[in-house]
Amino acid sequence: MSPAASFAERWAQDNLIREPSEEELKVLDIFPHTCEGDEIEAAKRARRYYIARGPGGLTDLWHNRYPDGEDILSSCQDSFIIPLRARSVGGRRLTLVRLPAPTALDRPLSAKALLTRWLMILDIRLREDPSPGEEVAFIDVSDLQPAHLKSHFRKSYWRDFYLCMKTIYPRRFSEVHIINAQHLKTIPLLLLHIGLYPWKRQRVQIHTNTGDVNQAMGLDYFPVEELPYEYGGKAGAMKDLNDQWTKKLLLNSKWLQSEERKFYDTELKPEVRSRIRHRSAVRTFSNNESYNMLTRTHSCKSLHKHDDLDEGTYGAYRTLKLTTDMGYYV
Repeated sequence: MSPAASFAERWAQDNLIREPSEEELKVLDIFPHTCEGDEIEAAKRARRYYIARGPGGLTDLWHNRYPDGEDILSSCQDSFIIPLRARSVGGRRLTLVRLPAPTALDRPLSAKALLTRWLMILDIRLREDPSPGEEVAFIDVSDLQPAHLKSHFRKSYWRDFYLCMKTIYPRRFSEVHIINAQHLKTIPLLLLHIGLYPWKRQRVQIHTNTGDVNQAMGLDYFPVEELPYEYGGKAGAMKDLNDQWTKKLLLNSKWLQSEERKFYDTELKPEVRSRIRHRSAVRTFSNNESYNMLTRTHSCKSLHKHDDLDEGTYGAYRTLKLTTDMGYYV
């Protein structure tokens, strides 16, 4: 393939057995932007994306996508998920989540239905606008009670969703704001269960009584014409905007199911791992009776270069470093 081909075309040529669609190529071209221009990392992220959507991937969240199912329709009333059409001044996209919604019944919320619906909404928006850009999420927990979270963390739905947004999805969340959390004394515990706690200092911000999105965003504000009434905007009430997205989910039902089958049936070519080339190089050195000339520095540098610390070649040296708690790591 020509070196002038796009990242998407080159990646598809190297990894897909079938021909990619135009929609796929547009999405694949987002990955380098998500990985700050690093095409090696972008290729890894794209492969993880296809694996996650196939057999043995994130089947609980990306499979059985039926917007007209009882669990999804109930979730539409139990929680609001509203992606804004406009971007911030800095070019970021915003998704507002009300957990639970004022219309929610006094019953536990379904984590699986919530996160499956969120992924469907993100996929529809990605289809409508396959352009790069970071994601920001605002989760309003003003009405959240412990009873809503009963059995919420018995399975790994939240952790899977977090890993998906961090290392798999074509767009990555840059910030998560939890707002109106003044009455919740267990937010760190919730973040720990969700899997966000290690991420908290870098990406997650907790606001006790903030109801204005732009107040929390600071300089990177969103146009008030696109914000809901409840958050200082003019776009309409949260319930009405959520109902619009519920209708859009139902209208895209066939497309969501066809996408599920397409990715599920997609076969990837075997991945070419760098350690195979590294071992070949070692055998070449050995055949030339020059392997003993490799110094300790060269061996460690080679291991680091090929990112093969777990399966280093026999005889290669490793470096032990002393941590502050008097432990060792390789």
